Amino acid sequence: MKVKSLLITALFSLCLFNLSLFAQAPLEGTWQATYLEFTTPDTTFTRSGEQAASQIKVINKTHFATIAQGTNMESSMFNGGRYDLGKDTYTEHLEYFSMPAQIGKSFTFKCTLDKDKWEITGPVVKDGEPAPDWKLKEVYKRID
Repeated sequence: MKVKSLLITALFSLCLFNLSLFAQAPLEGTWQATYLEFTTPDTTFTRSGEQAASQIKVINKTHFATIAQGTNMESSMFNGGRYDLGKDTYTEHLEYFSMPAQIGKSFTFKCTLDKDKWEITGPVVKDGEPAPDWKLKEVYKRID
């Protein structure tokens, strides 16, 4: 009887441990860009390889931070704040940004997450507001 009780307790503990692993936010970790695309009505800018790799997102259970290292301060960028993850959406609530006009705004992106590959597509901001003819695509790989 005592062995059966110990076995049930061990199985229950193992189940709880496995459930706690699944409770981790699926985006938690460090993500490095592998492809970046910025489209305006008349031009498309892309960065891949080492150029894209200079951008990372660090995400914990409640917050994100994006850092993009450029060749100078004007071409570098950072932002961060809270985020929400839906079934196929990712929303950033900007609490800080290297472009102060964006602070306090929220942007929702379509997203796909497949193991260690994460892709977001969505609005681009022009003059502090989403520009419907401008598009953004970012592809990341998990690096931690």
